[in-house]
Amino acid sequence: MKLLLVDDEPGIREGLAALLRRKGHEVVTAADCAGATAAIAGHAGGAGLDLVLTDWRLPDGVAAGFLGGVGCPAIAMSGHPEEIAGQAEVREVLTKPVAIGALLARLAAFAAELEQRRGQAAIPSLPQDVARLVGRMAELLGCVPETTDDGAFVTARAPAPDAAGITALLALGGDLRVLAPGGIDTVEIRWCRDGRPDPSLPVCEPDDRWPDARELAIDFSPFASAGDTAGPRFARCLDRAALLRADGRIVHFLNVPDALLSWTSDQGRDADLPMRAAVGPRLPAVLADLWSQA
Repeated sequence: MKLLLVDDEPGIREGLAALLRRKGHEVVTAADCAGATAAIAGHAGGAGLDLVLTDWRLPDGVAAGFLGGVGCPAIAMSGHPEEIAGQAEVREVLTKPVAIGALLARLAAFAAELEQRRGQAAIPSLPQDVARLVGRMAELLGCVPETTDDGAFVTARAPAPDAAGITALLALGGDLRVLAPGGIDTVEIRWCRDGRPDPSLPVCEPDDRWPDARELAIDFSPFASAGDTAGPRFARCLDRAALLRADGRIVHFLNVPDALLSWTSDQGRDADLPMRAAVGPRLPAVLADLWSQA
């Protein structure tokens, strides 16, 4: 899972973050409400996160200040759990002091539940990047979208939510439209199947010869089963991508396994990862009408 961990105690925050990364989670940290607000904004308003795990009382306020409207579930920790009662954004409250074993067990249960929901929503053959977004759409809407795959694009359809729901779905990228077939409002999102920001970009696997193109994409799906060799091989790819970027070229990394994202964070190489945009493309306004007639 991708977690935002918020705690003002550096020892607790960094120690717990390190432990969670060893357990395979990708962890972003913040020390206060302001830092949490910035982290959530940097992850598509929370839509790019799976869970916020936060202390309730922080130096510059309480967590309610940044959890309002966050696009993912939250678990709060407090020595005064009664003060969190009725907070709609908080899925669960853990009373402090929180035993590490109990916290890890709760996160493992949540991760299993999350994967089950994503599995129900996703087509097994979908690449990881798109499957995650289909699963996230299911979480936001509370239902499994109808999904079709034409080999180039994946299109997911479901009953249209309210305006706030549409705003949350826009953070998932792709091309979104609202239709009314048979008088029933339906939301439809189309994503490029393999995660390229533009479907015309060349794509290759990490161990192949990388195309001599200004912009290219590397698909890391084969690394999902690479085991202990994946880390060093991924490091070489990071180095190679850095050289290309220094030469003015653009490299996209697709379908990077969660274990490698965690490994990259543990190695202190987060900044070496190429920028990851939401799976695209988003249609230019001038072409929106053409798709609406498709």
